[in-house]
Amino acid sequence: MPHGVISVFDVIKSIHVMAVVLSLLLFLARWIGGGLGWAWRELRWWRVFPHINDTLLLGAGLLMVMLLGGFQAWMLVKMVALLLYILLGWQALRASNAWVRAGLGLSALLIYAFIISVAITQHPWGMLGAL
Repeated sequence: MPHGVISVFDVIKSIHVMAVVLSLLLFLARWIGGGLGWAWRELRWWRVFPHINDTLLLGAGLLMVMLLGGFQAWMLVKMVALLLYILLGWQALRASNAWVRAGLGLSALLIYAFIISVAITQHPWGMLGAL
């Protein structure tokens, strides 16, 4: 490919990475805001936009898998971990007990970090497998 030409894969990967970062920022804002009782967190667009972003995140990820020619083990681990991240995050946002909310939120953040390490290393064990 000539120098300076951007491929479709590069565009999709950029969208995916942007959605990954935005997913974290949206989760942190909703998790911290909920813990502090911030009313803006209940606005309709704050409840809907994260779902739109997560759909974009998953869609871009699946497009990249198709462009790369299919699933590899590390991709499957990433998808399962993503579902766990979503479940933990969802429960953290719903928990009424502050300690439970904190524990679930921190667990979701640890899973998020694991997902990033799997993506960077392209190894099912993430940074641990790259050692």
